[in-house]
Amino acid sequence: MSTNLLDRTHVFENSATDNILQALKTAEKDKNYYAFYDQIKASRLPFIPCYEKDTKLVHEQCFDFLQMLGEISIPVSVALSMHYYILAAVASYPFSKTSKEYWKREILLKKIKKERLLIANTGSVRTFKSVDGNQAIVADKSGDSYVISGEAPFMSLSGIADYAVFTAEMKTGEKAVFFIPLDQEGIVFKDTAFGETMEGSFTKSVEFRNVRVDSSGVIRLDADEDERCDLLIYQRSWFQALIPAPYLGAAQAVLKNLKAFASKRIKKGKLLAESESFLDAMGELRIRYQAAAQLSNEAGSALADFRKDNKRKLKRIFESSVVAKYFSTHFAEEIVSKARHLMGTRFLTPGSLTEKVYKEIVFGPLQPMTDVDIREYFGEQAMEDGTI
Repeated sequence: MSTNLLDRTHVFENSATDNILQALKTAEKDKNYYAFYDQIKASRLPFIPCYEKDTKLVHEQCFDFLQMLGEISIPVSVALSMHYYILAAVASYPFSKTSKEYWKREILLKKIKKERLLIANTGSVRTFKSVDGNQAIVADKSGDSYVISGEAPFMSLSGIADYAVFTAEMKTGEKAVFFIPLDQEGIVFKDTAFGETMEGSFTKSVEFRNVRVDSSGVIRLDADEDERCDLLIYQRSWFQALIPAPYLGAAQAVLKNLKAFASKRIKKGKLLAESESFLDAMGELRIRYQAAAQLSNEAGSALADFRKDNKRKLKRIFESSVVAKYFSTHFAEEIVSKARHLMGTRFLTPGSLTEKVYKEIVFGPLQPMTDVDIREYFGEQAMEDGTI
C-alpha cells in the first residue's frame, strides 16, 4: 500500500502494515506509545534488513514504511529510523566471510530476528560539542571484556529499545562499534530539552557508568582510518539516506490536508482548488516533493552499489545521501510553511495534525549532518578539486 510518488511494491502484507499504522494513530490519540512499540515489535516490519538481502530493496522498504509512519507521527518515525539505519548498515556491509566481524554480524542478525529486538543508537556526529560536562564514550579493555563509560546527549528509543549500538574510543586511540543490551546496571537515561515536541521518540541522554561488555559484541575499527573508516561512513550514509522519510511523510500528510481544504473553500465564486493561482502553488509544492523523492531514491541506488575498499564509490554513497538529506528536509519544511500560508489560521487549529507537524518539521534540517556541516563539506570539496 505504498503511498508515495514512487509507488513501490512491498514484500510485507498490506494488512500487517495497516494494523501498525492504525496502532500508531491510536497511540497518537491516547499518548500510549508503549503499546504501539510492543505491537510493532511483534510484527516483521522493524526487521526488514534481516529478511531482505537486496540492499536497494532494503532501502526502499525501510524508507517507504518510515514515510508512512511520518504521515502520522514524525517523532515515532524518526525514532524507528535510528533502529533501521543501524540494522540496515550492519546487515548489508560487505564483511569478508573469513573475518570475525562477518560471523559476529550473522549471529547478531539471527538474534535480532529471533528475539525481535529494537536497536537504539547514540553515534550521530554533531556540529557542536557540549561544554556542560558530558564526556565522550570511551572503552577500556579488561580481560575478555570492555568497560564503557561516558555520556551521549541524545538517544531515541531510550527505555524502549533492547540493544544500543554506538562507537566508542579506546584508551589506546582506536575505535570500536559496540552492541550492548540496555537492561543492565550502569546505564542511566536522562530527559532532554525536547519535552512534548518529540513525544513518542523517547529521546533522552544516556550515561554509561562503567558498564561491562563482552568482546563478542564488539567490532573493532582500523585505527589508521579514524573518522574515515569505511564502516562508519557507510553507517552515516544510511542515516542520511533514511532520515528524510519521516519529514517527507509529514509533508505528504500536509499536502493531503491542503488538497481537502482547497476542495471545500470557495474564492471569488469558485472552489479554491480550481483557481489558477492555487494550482500553480500546488504544482510548485508537488515539484519539491517529487525532487526529494527522487533524490532519496538515488541515495538508495548508491548504497546498493557499494563495494568494499572502493573509496570512490564510498564517496559517491556519502555525498548522494547527504544531498538527499539536505534538500529533502528543506523541501519538506518549505512545503509545510507554504501550506500554512495557503490555509491561513485553519492550519494552526489546536490539536490538528497540521499544527503538530508545523512544530516538528523544523527538526529535519537540524539533524546531523546539519546545514553547517553539509555546506562546509561541499565547500572543502570545491576548494580541493576545483569543482563549483
